[in-house]
Amino acid sequence: MCKSVTAQGNAVQSNNVPYIKYHLANPLSMHFRCVEMEGEVIHRIENIDEFYYEFGYTPDMMKAGVLPEEYIWAKYIQNTTCNFTVCIQIRILKYLIKHSDKYGEQCKVWLDTYLKESVAKAATCAKCGLKPICEKLKKTF
Repeated sequence: MCKSVTAQGNAVQSNNVPYIKYHLANPLSMHFRCVEMEGEVIHRIENIDEFYYEFGYTPDMMKAGVLPEEYIWAKYIQNTTCNFTVCIQIRILKYLIKHSDKYGEQCKVWLDTYLKESVAKAATCAKCGLKPICEKLKKTF
C-alpha cells in the first residue's frame, strides 16, 4: 500500500493547479505505483501500462525493448529546448480523469486550466513536437 508523505516545497503552481507527480521508476520505493499531489498520495496505479500509454508509450515500443521511463525521459525531460512540465502534468491529469473516482472531476477542471492558460500561451509550445496532440486535446475536452 502507498504511504503518504508530508508536503514539500511549493506544490501549487502559479495557475493554482497543484503539482502532481508519479512514482514508477523504482519498484523498491514505498511510493511505487503511487500518484502524489502536494505530498499526499491520491491514487494507486493499478495498470502501469495504461498509465504509460497516456504519455504516448505504445506496445510496439515495449516489444522493441524501449523502457517506459527512458521514453518519458527522452520525450519530455531531456529536451532542454522546451519545458515539458505542463505536458507531463496534462498526461497525469488525463490518466486521473479516467481512473480516479475521488479526483477525476477536479482533474477535468485542472486540465481545462492548462489547456486554456498554459498550453495556449506558452512560448515553447509553438516549436513543440507535441503541440498537435495538445491542440487535439483542446478541441475534444
